[in-house]
Amino acid sequence: MTGDRLFLDTAFIQALLNSRDNYHNQAKRLFPRIRTASEVWITEAILTEVGNALSASNRNSAVQFIKQCYRTDNIKVVNVDTELLIQALALYQSRSDKTWGLTDCISFVVMQKQNLIDAVTTDRHFIQAGFRALMLDS
Repeated sequence: MTGDRLFLDTAFIQALLNSRDNYHNQAKRLFPRIRTASEVWITEAILTEVGNALSASNRNSAVQFIKQCYRTDNIKVVNVDTELLIQALALYQSRSDKTWGLTDCISFVVMQKQNLIDAVTTDRHFIQAGFRALMLDS
Protein backbone atom coordinates (compact mmCIF):
# COMPACT_ATOMS: atom_id res chain seq x y z
CA MET A 1 0.00 0.00 0.00
CA THR A 2 1.10 3.52 -0.75
CA GLY A 3 0.23 6.54 1.33
CA ASP A 4 -2.13 7.80 -1.38
CA ARG A 5 -5.52 9.01 -0.22
CA LEU A 6 -7.75 9.40 -3.25
CA PHE A 7 -11.32 10.31 -4.13
CA LEU A 8 -12.96 8.52 -7.08
CA ASP A 9 -15.29 10.49 -9.31
CA THR A 10 -17.79 9.25 -11.88
CA ALA A 11 -15.59 10.38 -14.79
CA PHE A 12 -12.83 7.94 -13.82
CA ILE A 13 -15.17 4.98 -13.40
CA GLN A 14 -16.94 5.63 -16.69
CA ALA A 15 -13.58 5.94 -18.46
CA LEU A 16 -12.32 2.73 -16.87
CA LEU A 17 -15.41 0.70 -17.78
CA ASN A 18 -15.94 2.10 -21.28
CA SER A 19 -13.19 1.22 -23.77
CA ARG A 20 -14.52 3.87 -26.18
CA ASP A 21 -14.13 6.68 -23.63
CA ASN A 22 -11.49 9.28 -24.54
CA TYR A 23 -9.86 8.80 -21.12
CA HIS A 24 -10.01 4.99 -21.06
CA ASN A 25 -6.26 4.39 -21.44
CA GLN A 26 -5.45 7.03 -18.86
CA ALA A 27 -7.93 5.44 -16.42
CA LYS A 28 -6.29 2.04 -16.97
CA ARG A 29 -2.87 3.57 -16.25
CA LEU A 30 -4.15 5.10 -12.99
CA PHE A 31 -5.92 1.94 -11.83
CA PRO A 32 -2.82 0.34 -10.19
CA ARG A 33 -2.37 3.51 -8.13
CA ILE A 34 -5.93 3.16 -6.87
CA ARG A 35 -5.46 -0.51 -6.03
CA THR A 36 -2.38 0.28 -3.90
CA ALA A 37 -3.67 3.48 -2.27
CA SER A 38 -4.08 3.38 1.49
CA GLU A 39 -7.53 4.97 1.24
CA VAL A 40 -9.90 5.42 -1.69
CA TRP A 41 -13.06 7.40 -1.00
CA ILE A 42 -16.27 7.36 -3.00
CA THR A 43 -19.86 8.34 -2.23
CA GLU A 44 -23.06 6.48 -2.90
CA ALA A 45 -24.06 9.48 -5.03
CA ILE A 46 -21.13 8.70 -7.35
CA LEU A 47 -22.09 5.02 -7.43
CA THR A 48 -25.65 6.01 -8.36
CA GLU A 49 -24.33 8.21 -11.18
CA VAL A 50 -22.24 5.30 -12.46
CA GLY A 51 -25.26 3.00 -12.47
CA ASN A 52 -27.34 5.60 -14.28
CA ALA A 53 -24.66 6.45 -16.85
CA LEU A 54 -23.94 2.84 -17.75
CA SER A 55 -27.49 1.47 -17.55
CA ALA A 56 -27.86 1.04 -21.31
CA SER A 57 -24.32 0.32 -22.43
CA ASN A 58 -22.47 -1.50 -19.68
CA ARG A 59 -24.87 -2.44 -16.89
CA ASN A 60 -23.11 -5.65 -15.81
CA SER A 61 -19.73 -3.93 -15.48
CA ALA A 62 -21.35 -1.15 -13.46
CA VAL A 63 -22.98 -3.67 -11.10
CA GLN A 64 -19.71 -5.57 -10.62
CA PHE A 65 -17.74 -2.37 -9.99
CA ILE A 66 -20.26 -1.07 -7.45
CA LYS A 67 -20.38 -4.39 -5.58
CA GLN A 68 -16.58 -4.55 -5.56
CA CYS A 69 -16.39 -1.11 -3.94
CA TYR A 70 -18.23 -2.48 -0.90
CA ARG A 71 -15.95 -5.54 -0.70
CA THR A 72 -12.56 -3.84 -1.14
CA ASP A 73 -10.67 -3.07 2.05
CA ASN A 74 -9.09 0.23 0.99
CA ILE A 75 -12.31 1.67 -0.47
CA LYS A 76 -14.46 3.78 1.85
CA VAL A 77 -18.02 4.12 0.53
CA VAL A 78 -19.70 7.15 2.11
CA ASN A 79 -23.44 6.94 2.67
CA VAL A 80 -25.28 10.09 1.66
CA ASP A 81 -27.32 10.68 4.79
CA THR A 82 -29.47 13.70 5.58
CA GLU A 83 -26.64 15.59 7.31
CA LEU A 84 -24.29 15.20 4.34
CA LEU A 85 -27.00 16.16 1.88
CA ILE A 86 -27.88 19.30 3.86
CA GLN A 87 -24.20 20.32 4.00
CA ALA A 88 -23.81 19.73 0.26
CA LEU A 89 -27.02 21.62 -0.45
CA ALA A 90 -25.69 24.62 1.50
CA LEU A 91 -22.51 24.59 -0.61
CA TYR A 92 -24.58 24.15 -3.78
CA GLN A 93 -26.74 27.14 -2.86
CA SER A 94 -23.80 29.33 -1.82
CA ARG A 95 -21.88 28.87 -5.08
CA SER A 96 -24.36 30.15 -7.64
CA ASP A 97 -21.33 31.53 -9.50
CA LYS A 98 -20.36 27.94 -10.39
CA THR A 99 -22.06 25.24 -12.45
CA TRP A 100 -21.33 22.59 -9.82
CA GLY A 101 -23.91 19.85 -9.57
CA LEU A 102 -25.26 18.60 -6.27
CA THR A 103 -23.27 15.37 -6.59
CA ASP A 104 -20.12 17.48 -7.05
CA CYS A 105 -20.96 19.35 -3.86
CA ILE A 106 -21.47 16.08 -1.97
CA SER A 107 -18.02 15.01 -3.17
CA PHE A 108 -16.44 18.32 -2.14
CA VAL A 109 -17.92 18.14 1.37
CA VAL A 110 -16.59 14.59 1.82
CA MET A 111 -13.18 15.58 0.48
CA GLN A 112 -13.02 18.56 2.85
CA LYS A 113 -14.10 16.47 5.86
CA GLN A 114 -11.51 13.78 5.08
CA ASN A 115 -8.72 16.26 4.19
CA LEU A 116 -8.41 14.80 0.70
CA ILE A 117 -6.63 16.69 -2.08
CA ASP A 118 -6.49 14.27 -5.01
CA ALA A 119 -9.57 13.37 -7.04
CA VAL A 120 -9.32 10.78 -9.80
CA THR A 121 -11.38 12.70 -12.34
CA THR A 122 -11.45 14.78 -15.50
CA ASP A 123 -13.99 17.17 -13.96
CA ARG A 124 -12.55 20.70 -13.76
CA HIS A 125 -15.07 21.55 -11.04
CA PHE A 126 -12.76 19.77 -8.59
CA ILE A 127 -9.98 22.21 -9.50
CA GLN A 128 -12.37 25.15 -9.05
CA ALA A 129 -13.14 23.81 -5.56
CA GLY A 130 -9.44 23.70 -4.65
CA PHE A 131 -8.62 20.04 -5.30
CA ARG A 132 -6.38 18.28 -7.83
CA ALA A 133 -7.94 16.44 -10.78
CA LEU A 134 -5.41 13.67 -11.40
CA MET A 135 -6.69 12.72 -14.84
CA LEU A 136 -6.08 16.29 -16.01
CA ASP A 137 -2.60 16.44 -14.47
CA SER A 138 -1.18 13.26 -15.95
